[in-house]
Amino acid sequence: MLQNIWIIKSLRAWLLRIAGFSPDAKRYLLACGLLGIGSGAAWVHLNLWYKTLGMQEDRIGTMLAVSAIGGTLVALPAAVWVDKLAPGRVLALCAGGFAVSLAVPLLWPVPAILMVCALLNGMLFTVHWVAAAPFFMRTATAEDRPDLFGLAHALETVATMAAAWGVGALAGWGHAAWGTERAGLEFGIGCAAVVAFASAPLFARITLQPEPGADQRGWRDQLRARDWPLLAKLTVPAALVGLGAGLIIPFLNLYFRQRFDLQPQRIGSLFAVGQVFTTVGFLVGPAMARRFGPVQAIVATELLSIPFFLTLAYAQDLRLAVAAFWIRGALMQMNQPISTAFAMEQVPADQQAVTNSARQLAWNLAWTASTQLGGVWIARSGFEPPILAAVVLYVMASASFAWFFGRKVKVSVA
Repeated sequence: MLQNIWIIKSLRAWLLRIAGFSPDAKRYLLACGLLGIGSGAAWVHLNLWYKTLGMQEDRIGTMLAVSAIGGTLVALPAAVWVDKLAPGRVLALCAGGFAVSLAVPLLWPVPAILMVCALLNGMLFTVHWVAAAPFFMRTATAEDRPDLFGLAHALETVATMAAAWGVGALAGWGHAAWGTERAGLEFGIGCAAVVAFASAPLFARITLQPEPGADQRGWRDQLRARDWPLLAKLTVPAALVGLGAGLIIPFLNLYFRQRFDLQPQRIGSLFAVGQVFTTVGFLVGPAMARRFGPVQAIVATELLSIPFFLTLAYAQDLRLAVAAFWIRGALMQMNQPISTAFAMEQVPADQQAVTNSARQLAWNLAWTASTQLGGVWIARSGFEPPILAAVVLYVMASASFAWFFGRKVKVSVA
């Protein structure tokens, strides 16, 4: 009984904090949901569409690596642009460009266009997240920030769930109507691109302006970190997670296709339910951080995901593999908003953009290298070896983060 009362009070307090978000934050959240439909379609179904073009896993890994290279190239310059331009304008341009770069390859699926659009996808989504974190810090109070970070990730995850199910259903209908899996996937992904494009006008309505004096600072000053050891501590664990994730996470849709011979609609449904688990994780994460501390929550969720990763490596039963996939995703995604908010709180306001860019750069460099390796590795040896390598890298990331921040943590920066 007392536990139920505590849950009700906690939920009521959370809803009151959400209701108190600024109008700009609410505009962002609504637009983020629409953009998430497009990113969800790319995440769940784009690899399957590549497969219908005749690509093998190593070639698909190259496409994913190109997208990561785009994010790598733009991560640090984005810190300069984000400081100098209005956040709404940056976010609107990224959303519109992402939707276009998702749709164009469907109309002209030639190698050069596929590569260019993959590069643009990586660039635009990286700029989006570089702009989002400092925007959250400026538009929310210290108490509300974990919830805003968590809800933004949760809404994108719900949108990914909707895209996973909806695009899968549209692909199944299109397959029946036009006779090929490729035509069905193109119809579903194209519809998702249209929905994503609708987020651009909503982002453009955000009224927050650049910080006073930002346009007077030179790019060298904007990109110069004042505390290099701290920046390294915030980026090394992210890079290790990126290395591990890139080896296997982009290929999980192919894992279910090849190991269990599932069709795109069924894979989309599995990913859709997985996003429910992930959404719960995003929403529970901030509460865990408040109760146990951000460092403890981040380390615990990463380590708890490892048994489920190992289950994926060796499972031959579909039900066991699906359960492990769902729970692992929820645990790993649970710490994303916590770790981003934690990193932003460790540095002063004028260092937040460059810190977020450095973390994005570290992630993208790691993801680029390991995604290319993962595609080749899977094509030659199957899924087990890269999963085991990812487990080792996740343990290293958790251990390094605990070592860097487990003893003395700076709680907040005004």
